[in-house]
Amino acid sequence: MTVSLRGSSPSTMALGVLLLSRARSFGQRIHVEIVGDPGDVGVVVGPALVHSAPVSSCGVGREFGNGALVVVPGPIDEPLAISLAPDGVGDWFTVDRTGEGTHPATRAWVALRRDRRPEARAHAALLADGLEAIGCAAETPVFDLLFGAPVNPLDRVSLALRAGRALSGARGRPIQDFLLRDVDDDVPVTVARALERFSPLFQRNAAAFIPVVAANAETAPLLDALSELLVHLSHLPRASILPPLNPASDAIAVGLGRALGAVAATGDQAQVSLMQTYRFIGGKFTSTAAHPIELRSDPPPADRLARWGWFCSHVADAASRLDRTWRELMDPAS
Repeated sequence: MTVSLRGSSPSTMALGVLLLSRARSFGQRIHVEIVGDPGDVGVVVGPALVHSAPVSSCGVGREFGNGALVVVPGPIDEPLAISLAPDGVGDWFTVDRTGEGTHPATRAWVALRRDRRPEARAHAALLADGLEAIGCAAETPVFDLLFGAPVNPLDRVSLALRAGRALSGARGRPIQDFLLRDVDDDVPVTVARALERFSPLFQRNAAAFIPVVAANAETAPLLDALSELLVHLSHLPRASILPPLNPASDAIAVGLGRALGAVAATGDQAQVSLMQTYRFIGGKFTSTAAHPIELRSDPPPADRLARWGWFCSHVADAASRLDRTWRELMDPAS
C-alpha cells in the first residue's frame, strides 16, 4: 500500500514518519511518499529546548533516556529558545548562554555585579548568596527564567528554583523558612508591607540593597522585577507550598543544563533531522501522485521563536491526525 501526502511542510514529513513507525510496530507494509520538494521546508535552527512527544518521536533533538525532551544544539552566542507549553504549541522565549542575560532585569543584575562601586558589587553578591541559600544556582539563565518566563510570578519562582537546584545539585532551605506570620489579606500589599513578612535578616539586607539598586537607572529593572516577586511571595501562607510545575515545565527545568551545553558552530536544523528520519525509515519524495492527502502548507514566520512555534504546531497537527489517517487506511469502510 502506498500513501501519498501533499505539501512541503513539517506536518507532511511528521505524518510520514509517524505512519511508517506505526506500520513497523503493527507489521504492516506501507510505503509513504510526499508530493513536494524537501528543499522548500522552512529552516528551523537551534539552540532550542522543548518538551514534545510528537517532535521527539520524529527524531528531532532526541537523546536516549530523556523521553520527550527535545534539545537542539546551536551557537553559544545565540540565545536558547524555550517553550514551556506542552508540545511547544504556545509562547516561546529565550534565555542567555553567554553570561549577559536576555531579560532587562537579568542584564541589570549583571551590570550591578560589574559596577565600579564596591558596595554595588557586594549587593549583587548578596542576591547571589540569597539564591544559593535556597539551593538555587545564581546563573544568568536561571535569572532569565525567574524574570522572563511567560507564566505567572509564583510559577516563575517554582521554575527558577527547580532549574537552579538542578544546576547546583543542592536542595537548600525552602522559601517558607524565611516567611514570618501569615498574610493579612485585608491590607493592601506594597513592597514595604511585603518585606514585613520576611525574616529580620532578609529585611536588613533588602533595606541596604534597595537604595543601591535604585540609585542607578541601569539597574532599576532589577528592582522592579524583584519587587513584583516579593509582593506575590508575601501572599503565601507559611504552611503552603509553591505551585507545582506541570510535566512539560518540570522537564524543561531539569533539562536546562543539558541544553545550555548543547553547542554547535552553525546550529542544528530541526527540519533536516525530521527529513533524515523520514528517509531513514523508508519515506520517499515524488513530483506527482493521483490522490494525495492534503496537509497544512502555511509558510514559516520570519521570527526564529515564531518559527519554532510554527514547526512544533505542524508536528503536533500531524500527530493528532495520525489515528484518523491510520483508520482510513486500514478500514476505509469505517
